[in-house]
Formats: sequence, C-alpha cells, structure tokens
Amino acid sequence: MRTIAVVNQKGGCGKTTTAINLAAFLALEGRRTLVVDMDPQGHATLGLLHDAVQPSQTMYDVFVHHSNGRDTRLQDVIRSAQPNLDVAPTDILLSGVPEKLAGVPNREAILKEALEEIETSYDYAIVDCPPHVGLLTFNALYAASEAIVPVDSSFFSLHGIGKLLETFDVLAKRTGHKIGVRALATLYSGRTRFAREVVEEIHKHLPGRHFTTVIRHSMKLAEAASHGLPIASYCSRCAGFDDYKALSAEVLQLESRPAGDAVRPCAPMLTSEGVVFALEAPEAQQVQLVGDFNSWALDGSEMTHAGGVWTQVLKLQPGRYRYRYVIDGKWCSDPLNAEVEPSPYGGDNSVCVVDETVVDETVVEQELR
Repeated sequence: MRTIAVVNQKGGCGKTTTAINLAAFLALEGRRTLVVDMDPQGHATLGLLHDAVQPSQTMYDVFVHHSNGRDTRLQDVIRSAQPNLDVAPTDILLSGVPEKLAGVPNREAILKEALEEIETSYDYAIVDCPPHVGLLTFNALYAASEAIVPVDSSFFSLHGIGKLLETFDVLAKRTGHKIGVRALATLYSGRTRFAREVVEEIHKHLPGRHFTTVIRHSMKLAEAASHGLPIASYCSRCAGFDDYKALSAEVLQLESRPAGDAVRPCAPMLTSEGVVFALEAPEAQQVQLVGDFNSWALDGSEMTHAGGVWTQVLKLQPGRYRYRYVIDGKWCSDPLNAEVEPSPYGGDNSVCVVDETVVDETVVEQELR
C-alpha cells in the first residue's frame, strides 16, 4: 500500500481538494483507495460523504483507544464513499487528541500502526493533514512514504515550503524516517505574471521534486465539494477534472509493478506501463535520466523521488538504447545494470535493450487483464 500525505502548514492551498480528487481518480483506475481525514475540520469527510448522517466512530476513537484501552480499530470507522473509494472520517473531537495523548509513549506512530493492520485491503492511502505542524501531522508523515505539498500562487506559500522541508528534516532526525516529497502547484491562474513566476520558482528550487501537472483555479471544484462529491463524479468538462486526472496519471506512473508493491531500485524493467528506470540515491537533490531516447538532453529529464528511490517510466520502441544517470550534476552509469559500453566522452554508458517479442507479450498480457 502506498501511503501519501497531503500536507502544508499553510491553509487555503488546496490540500483537501487534492486529497479528495486524487483519491477519486485513483479509484476510477481500479485502485482500492482510502482517504484518511486527519484534519479536525473534517472537510475531506464532508467532501466525500454527501449524506448528512454523523459517523458514530471517527479517527478520534482510533487515537484515544491507545490511552484508555478501548478497542477501536481503523477498519471500525471506515465508510464507503464510492466503488474502490473509502473514507476514515473525522470531526472536531480530533483536535483534542494531542492533549489527550500527552505523555503516551510512541504516540507519533499510532496512525502508522493503524494503517499496517489494513495494508492488504488497499492499494493507496491518501492522508489529508491539518494546516499546522503538530502531533496529527507527525502521525501522518511517519505513516507515509510520500508527501504531496500543494502550493498556491502566493509569496507566503513559497516561504512555507522551506519551513515544511525543515519539518521533514526533524522527522528524519527523530525517527530515521525519510519521505519522498513533491510540490504541486494549485489554484493557478495563468492570467497573472506573478502566478507564473511562482510556478517557475517551484520548478527552479525543487528540481525533480515537483509534479508536471498544475492545478488551475476552478469553481467547479468548490461546487463538487459542496455536494459531497469529487470532481470526477460532478463535472467532466472543466479544468479541475482535467488537471486532477493528469495528476493521478503522474502518481500512477511511479508504479513499477502491480499496485501495492513498493518501487525498488532495479535495472531497466519492462512493464505494462513502459520501461521503468529506478535508482536508489537517498541523499541526492536531483537525478536526471539521459540517453539516446531523449538525445542526451538534460532539460525535462528529471526523475521523480519517492522514499530514496528515483524513478522514471518511458514508452520506448523496440531497440537498443544507451543511457546514464546524472546525480546532482555527476554523470554515472547504472550500478544495477552490468551491460555497458565505453563512451567516447569518457566513462561507460549503460545499455538497455527493449525486445520486440517481450513488448508484444506485455501488451497482450495487459489486454487480457
């Protein structure tokens, strides 16, 4: 199960909207998806459960049973929203959890332990975090292997990214848990020069750690949420539908094997999604993949980072391809691929061969599923 926290200590940047709509599109792609509402405001709950019946049990009950001996598990509170899409609801009572659990040992790991009990039931868990850093947010980050940071087009959002990255560093130092972080530009209005400049700054300062998709401002997103529906179930002819569908496609591109398995470093591997390149480089700030397939150009070659592993999926025609990884500006051959050839410019190029027969078998297998 891939657990993704949607987090930013700044409010009003589209966290809940992103959690709801990304989850809905993943569900439409056949992924069993759970939205965990960790914001005491309960907006993800309201945005997915259109009925007005108050849940009898919420995330508050899951947390407090650790301190008073009650036997409330995550599966006890989960409710179905749509096919393949469930919600672990919450309400304002969750705001009292930090005080309730003061002094409780290992309290940052409660959500992680709860999710481990249901990890075989879902392919994705999307955790909607509160707009501040505290016990609830630390629980979400400790449980997650990835984080999406929605960033709206404002000066304060750019400043907030730096503060949030400091939070990830604190978590890593305290627990040894590292998270793959990617920024997502939201509430974008291309009509203003400043908005365009903010997106450019995100790409400049977070190379390889941002989504290509930009979420444009759309009133239909707000309308859908007011009806307790994701945009996919409300309006298919709007910018919000197109953008969150594109975001889900980017998230799905990181899957190098069947849903629910983690991406691991490997030599180039052919899957139904394409050829997967995966390199372990947890300390790197940027990793690029260059080769014959992109004319060895650095522009647009950034790989995506998740849990210390950098990945990219390419649709390649049958043939023989030379390639290298560029790790923080240093050109390197693939350490997991023994097939190399000398480069006229020094060092070795790694070699990847895409066999036509294998491609055909993969396509047939995909069609039979």
